[in-house]
Amino acid sequence: MKSKSHPRPVRAFLALALSATIGLSPVRASSHQDAPLITRDPAANTTDVYAFVVVRNGQKFLDVALSVYPHQEPGIGPNKFNFDPNVLYQIFLANPTTGADLVAYQFQFTDAFKTQATILQSYTGVVAANGDSAQNFTQTYTVTKVVGNATTALGSGTVPPNNQGNATPKYNKGDDGNNPAKDGVGDAAQLDDYTRGAIATLSNGYRAFAGQREDPFYGDINAIFDLLSLKSGAQRFDSQGGYNVHSIVLEIPLAEIPGGENQTMGVYATTSRRAMTVLTDGANSTGTAATGAWVQVGRQGNPLFCEAFIALADKDLYNRTKPTSDAALFKKYSDNPELGVLINALVLKGNIAPVTNRADLSAIFIPDVIKVDLSTGRARLPGGGATNAVLADDAGYSRLSIFGGDVLESPVASGHPFRLPGSAIGADATKFYVPGGWPNGRRFGEDVIDIGVTAIISDLRSLPLTIRSAAGIDNVDSNDAILNKVFPYIGTPFNGRNYDHNPRQANSPLLNFSTRGNIGTGENILIGGFVVRGNTPQRVLVRATGPSLAALGVTNAISDTIVQIWQGQTMLAENDDWKTTQQAAINATGFAPLNDREGAILLTLQPGAYTTTIRGKNNATGVGLVEAFLVD
Repeated sequence: MKSKSHPRPVRAFLALALSATIGLSPVRASSHQDAPLITRDPAANTTDVYAFVVVRNGQKFLDVALSVYPHQEPGIGPNKFNFDPNVLYQIFLANPTTGADLVAYQFQFTDAFKTQATILQSYTGVVAANGDSAQNFTQTYTVTKVVGNATTALGSGTVPPNNQGNATPKYNKGDDGNNPAKDGVGDAAQLDDYTRGAIATLSNGYRAFAGQREDPFYGDINAIFDLLSLKSGAQRFDSQGGYNVHSIVLEIPLAEIPGGENQTMGVYATTSRRAMTVLTDGANSTGTAATGAWVQVGRQGNPLFCEAFIALADKDLYNRTKPTSDAALFKKYSDNPELGVLINALVLKGNIAPVTNRADLSAIFIPDVIKVDLSTGRARLPGGGATNAVLADDAGYSRLSIFGGDVLESPVASGHPFRLPGSAIGADATKFYVPGGWPNGRRFGEDVIDIGVTAIISDLRSLPLTIRSAAGIDNVDSNDAILNKVFPYIGTPFNGRNYDHNPRQANSPLLNFSTRGNIGTGENILIGGFVVRGNTPQRVLVRATGPSLAALGVTNAISDTIVQIWQGQTMLAENDDWKTTQQAAINATGFAPLNDREGAILLTLQPGAYTTTIRGKNNATGVGLVEAFLVD
């Protein structure tokens, strides 16, 4: 992709033989400013909805999530970002074909102050545990299940504090409020005290969490809505980088879902406010009073349907209606997407994306509910990347879902619109499969912009279907925080004292370095060091050059090298002969060694200080060179 006026080449073409009735959704992420009116009401502004199958203690669950209150600057004060007690937050299970509600889960919040005779709204000291005496402002919530006219109280929970910094040290590395937020973990026992303490165990096997988290959506929304003037090379900009949101996460036992696991289920969410707000003024003012029936003001299903498909005239209408109205009101927008016209004109410079009669897109968007196949095994989950040294992605996970080869077997003919025979994707022809993520549900960490543009520029209406890959289209391909692999999954909220918006746009997080010297035996090895700056992980390549130095005129070059990367006393990785591991990934960096006997390591590293060592294989000695490079 070229920046500014030049189109980015669409990089790969993949043909799949799929049923003509199968639809592929253009999956895009929300920029969190979906419609005019809701942007004025951030506490009710839905940003993203998620749904995916998990297995815990041998039992299957559907985990669903709703995020609201976009673009939270960490550590703002004296008043903090919070859920609104005057908003009814609802997550729905719905019929995936008609959009009709099956079950509603209602979250309602209550505010409480220990004292209001202070300017210290949220904290009067260091918070040791959720709701303690130092957490002056506390929110609690109730969870209610509604099926038809029947309501069931499932339980209640407490919202943990926002991550201020020194007032909330346990969110941050080393339990130090001056440090960046902790990374995601793969074991619930390793969660920070606030997050772990806020997981509410409800009746009938449900679990819930509600609180501030880092925004798990990533993408260059700024460039997309700047006339699709997309960036390239080192010009990366994550529009949600360094921002927090408020998230509700609910774990639903499949046994609690009507029809159980042998089906596809629709998921969407809404926010509602009371019909009237009464204000008084003067010395005897009683504040604000909300009265009347609940009125829906926000809605979210598939990401960006309202924002990038529905015309301005109908955006606010979308937020006031239910999915059962989508076919009559909004199908015309998915059938004939204006976004395809814009991509053709501004990016592809040609008539590539089909822009009329897109029944394939409408098959996913209409009704606008996320469709998740409950019959599969658990979803593969992300951490901080496939090579992350702290918490790697699950094996087989791809941010591109099916376009990255990430699929799940679908044992039951459950009606998912993207259920494929194995013969269509080069898998077992006797079985059927669905995407590992979007458009089969949606997981945290997926690159929904790349998946979505791939769908828009593809043609899924005839056999063989042509799928054109748009991987990397916005030049942002990872979240700026490591996600958890355990409930509530979303990353730790950013620290108000130590965070950065798009550190790649600021000073380089690592200065490339090289050190040359004589390598002996025993402790007489070549040692180098480097520091990863900022508060986000970075991909670093370290290589140990020896034999190829001779071609550069260096005398007595070492004949074979072994390279190691250390953090303190812990060795993170070791390599002898770079082609034995990571060959393709190292080649792709452009920094591959010139000789097969030279070592190289590619790792995603957290901010901090690192040491590199080079020794000779079989006690070889001579001149060697150790180098480290920041890899885009």
